[in-house]
Amino acid sequence: MEHVPLLQNDRLVVGLDGPDDAAVYLLDSGDAIVASVDFFTPLVDDPADFGAIAAANAISDLYAMNARPIFALNILAIPAGVLAPEVVGAILTGAGEVCAEAGIPIAGGHSIDDAEPKFGLVAIGTADVDALWRKGGARPGDALVLGKALGTGILTTGVKREITDPVDLLVAVHSMRQLNRGAANVLQDFDVHACTDVTGFGLLGHLLEMCRASRTSARIVASAPRVLPGALRLAEAGCVPGGTDRNRAGVEPHMHWDPAVSANRRLVLLDPQTSGGLLAAVPGDEAADLVRALNAAGYAAARIGEMVEATRGAVQISVTP
Repeated sequence: MEHVPLLQNDRLVVGLDGPDDAAVYLLDSGDAIVASVDFFTPLVDDPADFGAIAAANAISDLYAMNARPIFALNILAIPAGVLAPEVVGAILTGAGEVCAEAGIPIAGGHSIDDAEPKFGLVAIGTADVDALWRKGGARPGDALVLGKALGTGILTTGVKREITDPVDLLVAVHSMRQLNRGAANVLQDFDVHACTDVTGFGLLGHLLEMCRASRTSARIVASAPRVLPGALRLAEAGCVPGGTDRNRAGVEPHMHWDPAVSANRRLVLLDPQTSGGLLAAVPGDEAADLVRALNAAGYAAARIGEMVEATRGAVQISVTP
């Protein structure tokens, strides 16, 4: 991104100079437009599930910033003449179902001929600029609450290798299709100091971003995040996405692993997620109530650790068993 010219604009509240989950542009009315884009190649075999998961993943960036989605645009790449129209239609139908659940229309989009299928959304929303949730703002003593179980990358990699249990896959698909809309609604009743959603950089990668933006360090408990059924077993068997090694390389200089943390737990914490949960930093005395409220709303939430002072300005993540 260092090659992208940064044109200064006083109305661009959040852009590339302060990376966050979405761009934020201030309107004359005082409201803000919030925009994000995300797309990827198929990670499950069912085309409707693929479309739904891609849509939920794209819209999640808006929920992570306390924005209200208002419409979306499709981004579609398909090998023309190879994929049957019914397959392409199912992708669009799945995305449309999730957008309908979010209460937003798909207002258009663009498609191209490409050798490998890809799908996603441009997600557009609005927000009160003074009520945005940012990656920065977490404070020492804040509790870290994660809204979904981990392991989607491991389980979808297992699909490609034909070793993921079909029942475990159903649970993972349900998690990935689940909008973070309800989680964002729950968070409205709490004092959110910082928030992001956990996707391709894995839990530790996104937590590191939060630490850097907040100028804090973090301490988490490896066994605290909930894990999707089958993910630990597949990790133990060596079913690891290629993105895991990239995530490890990105966070390793800032990590302190307790030697007692097992190898498969480390893989889960580094696992690249698709349509993962919201990660929120809230006052410690609010964490238990927040976890209960998220779980009551149908999420697999857990308190996973806390923010701590950054020693000598160093951003570090400590992981204990």
